[in-house]
Amino acid sequence: MKAPQGISGISKIILQYLEENEDGLDAEALWLELRKQGHQMCVCSVYLNLKKLAKLNRLQKTQTAARKYVYALNTK
Repeated sequence: MKAPQGISGISKIILQYLEENEDGLDAEALWLELRKQGHQMCVCSVYLNLKKLAKLNRLQKTQTAARKYVYALNTK
């Protein structure tokens, strides 16, 4: 999947990770996974980019029973 122009570097990293792993994750879990891979970013950046990607309809945002939001690639 190719990210369109205008999407930030962090958004591209997030999309690539979710495409490769196909797991829906909450923002903090995703941030920790990206940090393990060596990406230096703050958790706030992950939250902001997830919100932007969901608004652009690139990600599906689902609320869990634990009142967390899980993000996954939008397959629609």
